[in-house]
Amino acid sequence: MGNNRKLRTAIIGCGVISLDHVETIRDKCGPVELCFCDTNPEAMRALEKRYGKKVEFHTDAIRLISAGKFDVVHILTPPDSHYNIAKHAIKNGADVLVEKPMTLTLEEVEKLYLLSEKMKRMICVGHSLLYMDCVLKASDMLKADTFGRIIAVQCFFGHSERRKTIAYGGVSHWSYNLPGGPLVNLISHPASLLVDLLGKPESISVINDARNLMPYGFSDLLSVSIRSSEGHGFFTISMAHGNSSRCVNIECEKGQIYLDLSRQLVIAKFHKGRLGFISKALSGFTQGFSLINGTLSVICKVATKRMKKNPGTRELVARFYQAVRGNLPCPVSKDNALGVASILEEVIGKSSSNSHVVLRKK
Repeated sequence: MGNNRKLRTAIIGCGVISLDHVETIRDKCGPVELCFCDTNPEAMRALEKRYGKKVEFHTDAIRLISAGKFDVVHILTPPDSHYNIAKHAIKNGADVLVEKPMTLTLEEVEKLYLLSEKMKRMICVGHSLLYMDCVLKASDMLKADTFGRIIAVQCFFGHSERRKTIAYGGVSHWSYNLPGGPLVNLISHPASLLVDLLGKPESISVINDARNLMPYGFSDLLSVSIRSSEGHGFFTISMAHGNSSRCVNIECEKGQIYLDLSRQLVIAKFHKGRLGFISKALSGFTQGFSLINGTLSVICKVATKRMKKNPGTRELVARFYQAVRGNLPCPVSKDNALGVASILEEVIGKSSSNSHVVLRKK
């Protein structure tokens, strides 16, 4: 597909995340003709204003895809609708970018990949954390092999909203209809990173709890550990901590890489044997200097508008279009999508009888 060919693209779902998709398409993805689809006309008009051009409006996704002959379809609707829309789009010859989670079951994810391979179409899930700048930097460090083999990965992911106890603005939000509630909508972020670093999970263990922070007794604290042939991984999601508390620690044979996801910072250090008095004192200065230097760099990027909201999503959308136009590999691998789907299914209690999860709803 030529880089200068105008692509016909459908945006299915015009909520908040669609703004990042549309701005990236406008700025970085070459000639594109957009159609918007949502049951809320006001949401579509807001997107049209942001896009800066007159566009087509539609309210029936299946009918639109059937009649539209689209090159690309973005599926930005609630997860329980992803499978049917994606299946229809692929059957009608479109490459598909679908927001996380791809679907709510591993079986549906497997079916979508089988269909996309049969139809020779691309399907990409929106695992945007993989394309945050600090994660890309850490990935380059690991590929250089100076840190040796990964031993363990730990991730903490906070998601409270300005000390509110009701996330996403209230229980009318679609995330409260998911099995397990709003926490399920967040799993893909840390899970995708663990699978990317450690490969396919061979075993998954889940512990969660409801501490009366969420309505209707939904879980507000979730911990998942995985074991793969490459090492061990662990992540915790908390609705009691704000998104300033998002970090990853990658322990390797020869050193450690620490990522502050909220501030886009990377701190790397090598193991130098036993820690003595001088090395203890100097390590604090070294880490402090790295934090200050990294923070100043982020401030400059924000001030010069080189860093925008949801940079991982924007980078992923741009790379997806590069892959579509250049017949390149999908920016999120099938193995990553399937690994995350297996973790998600374990959490919502639908995979095997040995799952450790107990979803409590009063």
